[in-house]
Amino acid sequence: MNWQETVKDADEIKVFMALDKPEYTWRTMAGVARQTGLSEDRVAQILAKYNLTLTRLSETPSASGSALVGLIEKVGG
Repeated sequence: MNWQETVKDADEIKVFMALDKPEYTWRTMAGVARQTGLSEDRVAQILAKYNLTLTRLSETPSASGSALVGLIEKVGG
């Protein structure tokens, strides 16, 4: 499933554009929030909506202990 064909809400598009940047495979929610200007709560809400359909959480946290999220099309299911 391709996010560009599915995601239509403006806030959600911002989150997916942040996840789809070529320089990143995995992102922290805080990093996505900073880049998009959305609150971490809003980012978490959007990611939860698409968890395991378009996004997934990493089993391993970042070096700082934060949860990592990636696009399934980049990181696999």
